[in-house]
Amino acid sequence: MRIPRTMRGKIIANTALILLIIASATLYTGLASSELARSVEILFRNNLLMENISKALDLTETSLSGYLTSKSSDALKDYIMYSTRLSEEARKLNREIRQDESLLLQRDLSALIDSYLEDTEATVAAKRGRDVRAYTTRFESSDRAADLSRFLISRIEGIFIADSLAAFSGYNSRVSGVISSNAFLVLAATLMGLMLLVRYSYKLTEPLSRLAEAARAVGRGEYDSELPAPQTGDEIGTTAAAFARMQESVRRAFEEVKQKSEVEKRLMEERMRVLDMSHKLKDAELLALQTQINPHFLFNTLSAGMQLAMSEGADQTSEFLDNLAIFIRYALKSPSRSVRVADEIECVERYIWLLRLRFRERFSFEVHAEEEVLSVETPALVLQPLVENAVGHGLRDREEGGTVRITACLVDGEAILEVEDSGDGMSEEEIERALREEEDGREALEAAAEHGIGLRNVIRRVSLATGERGRVELESVLGRGTTVRIRLPLEVLK
Repeated sequence: MRIPRTMRGKIIANTALILLIIASATLYTGLASSELARSVEILFRNNLLMENISKALDLTETSLSGYLTSKSSDALKDYIMYSTRLSEEARKLNREIRQDESLLLQRDLSALIDSYLEDTEATVAAKRGRDVRAYTTRFESSDRAADLSRFLISRIEGIFIADSLAAFSGYNSRVSGVISSNAFLVLAATLMGLMLLVRYSYKLTEPLSRLAEAARAVGRGEYDSELPAPQTGDEIGTTAAAFARMQESVRRAFEEVKQKSEVEKRLMEERMRVLDMSHKLKDAELLALQTQINPHFLFNTLSAGMQLAMSEGADQTSEFLDNLAIFIRYALKSPSRSVRVADEIECVERYIWLLRLRFRERFSFEVHAEEEVLSVETPALVLQPLVENAVGHGLRDREEGGTVRITACLVDGEAILEVEDSGDGMSEEEIERALREEEDGREALEAAAEHGIGLRNVIRRVSLATGERGRVELESVLGRGTTVRIRLPLEVLK
């Protein structure tokens, strides 16, 4: 059975009817509520006006009495301020002749307040002119006008309340009817909507349900299942025929690509597993390298801090602890991070401060960094381990002390970081062993004992952070010192 072309128009017309019923109910309720709201608003506005006039009248009368009693300038200023406010509020009252009791009372009240203000001004003038009889007479007149004004204010407020109560009573009497009408309209719209929904949903979804069942069969891999012949010639029937042709095409193509798909899937899974293992390995190596902080350094610096606290005042001890805390916090941050060369230089300078505290003037330190290299990114914590090695191994046996120079510069597209010491130096064999990335067993233990874990830590950190494009160079002459140079290509650091 072909769905009539007018079905869309019927659905739109019936939906519009339902919406019209609901909108009518909502509009009816809104109008009734708006009527009550306007009544309440008028009552509130008028009552507020009466309250403001009453308050201004009281304040004017009080300030006038204060002036007549004390004749002070402050009381006169208050009178002028409050009388002006009373005049402004009185101008908001109705001053025309209307066929309404409250408006007529407002007109009378306005005239009465004007008369009151004239009497008060005359009273003040007579008081200033020392005319006792005149200001007494005008003050009594103003007092009578004030009492009469209060009476009119009470009358007007009573009329406002009575009118608002009458409006509310009328609204309240219609509330039950409004609620019943709204309930009926909403119920009728709901039932009509349900009827239309059931009717048109069946006509529209029944052929789609048959097509969906066939699609689920295809989803289960049942490409040989037959699709029921379409019973309509509309868009749904066209879709069903196209789906049948697609089903046949997919069935033929599926066998051709099945084997290739399985091979590619296994290959992709293997690649992902290898990549994941590679990332985990690098993260583990970085974490392991980061956690290799020399315990001798922590022990010696903390011992120096304890001795300093015992022998000196608290100021230098506080500076020591502050530098130590900042250095440790920097050293224990995420091992995979990159920092600016300026941050590395600051870390080394704090470490040098700690070394000078420990060794006094035994060693001298020089730090030189070009301005353009300070903003370049570098792997974190690569300079401090080299300075520690220079002091702990290169200058260890030099009783007369020595010098450690730290430099940073840009040369031919590379950031160059160098740590040079004037210590005992290293032989070619020692240099080769120190730069060898992979050692095992006894050799690894001997290399760590001779040169510390710092150099190997830096070599591995630079390699991982730059994708093996950065490198660490070591130059040394026995008896004349050692230079460790880190080369970081700028294109890798961007």
